[in-house]
Amino acid sequence: MRDHTLTPCAPAVERLLAARAAHGDSPHTVRALRGDLDELCSFLAQQGMTPETCGSEPLRRWQARLAARRLAPATVARHLSSARALFADLVRRGERPDDPSLVLIGPRRRRRLPDPVTAEDCTQLLDGDWNDYVRSLRDRAVLELLYGCGLRASEVCGLALSSYDPVAGRLRVVGKGDRERLIPVGEPAREALDAWLLGGRPRFAGASDALLVSVRGRPLSPSDVRRTLERRGRIAGVSARSPHALRHAYATHLLEGGAGLREIQELLGHASAATTQIYAHVAVPHLVREHADHHPRG
Repeated sequence: MRDHTLTPCAPAVERLLAARAAHGDSPHTVRALRGDLDELCSFLAQQGMTPETCGSEPLRRWQARLAARRLAPATVARHLSSARALFADLVRRGERPDDPSLVLIGPRRRRRLPDPVTAEDCTQLLDGDWNDYVRSLRDRAVLELLYGCGLRASEVCGLALSSYDPVAGRLRVVGKGDRERLIPVGEPAREALDAWLLGGRPRFAGASDALLVSVRGRPLSPSDVRRTLERRGRIAGVSARSPHALRHAYATHLLEGGAGLREIQELLGHASAATTQIYAHVAVPHLVREHADHHPRG
């Protein structure tokens, strides 16, 4: 493991990392930012420079080196974004009069959705025969949360018992950047959650405060959620897709049903409306008539 205390720009990097962590960036995001900036600082040190003293030309050479490594466009874009964040922070702090990273132009990236999951596929996946075994009760609740509430796999795993309000029919979800949102829970999802809480979850009383747990009583992991989808997909005869594909289906089917992008943004917990707008390219061509203003399982 590299010793980050030896990084030439450690003070500037550490300040930025601390600020990002305090702002709510995930540990994964902070680690990626550190790795990108360590590489940049090492490159500048080889040129006898630091972020406080370098000009635009060394950054162009650094970008050319990234291109020569044949990295994926998304990886290059992330490196450049990290550099921009560092130099913008130095300018804000008055440690630089200018921002040399403005010359960096990243690769164009196509933003695309996963293969679409139709409403018929989702119905086939979620309806049908479910038994009263503990795992079956839990699996149904997990899948209803993915499609019926549009949660990320990590958000499903992070739900506590106190997150679900059965009287109000809503969930309190903590998403990326520790942003909290309230999600309405449709009738099928409420039925699945109530069945789990009545017939499955009490068997693990005291195991943890997680809403959904494994057959050993531990909180679920994203890999557990993925295996749940694969298992039910085989039973229902639906091609296994990623849990995130069901979240995309939730948003797409809401848009096809007449929901506005702003409302979908709030339900998904997107920090930027630009992230939500990608659904418009998929769903709008299929709006042949006005639908009732609710989700297919709302």
